[in-house]
Amino acid sequence: MNLIPYLIVTGLLCIIGLVTTVMIGINPKGEDYNKKQKEHFIKLSVLYIVAFVPAVILTILYFVYF
Repeated sequence: MNLIPYLIVTGLLCIIGLVTTVMIGINPKGEDYNKKQKEHFIKLSVLYIVAFVPAVILTILYFVYF
């Protein structure tokens, strides 16, 4: 079982999360930022959970079985 494609997809999700965080961090004083702060926080949290949990599981599986 080759896990490299899964690791690549997970890595891309992490990079997308990082870019999104940096973009929000560059312009935190946007017009509606305070109104949408909770929505931004929830989206970023879900993105990190979706990317981080599979990354850890797949990394452990990769090193245990290969």
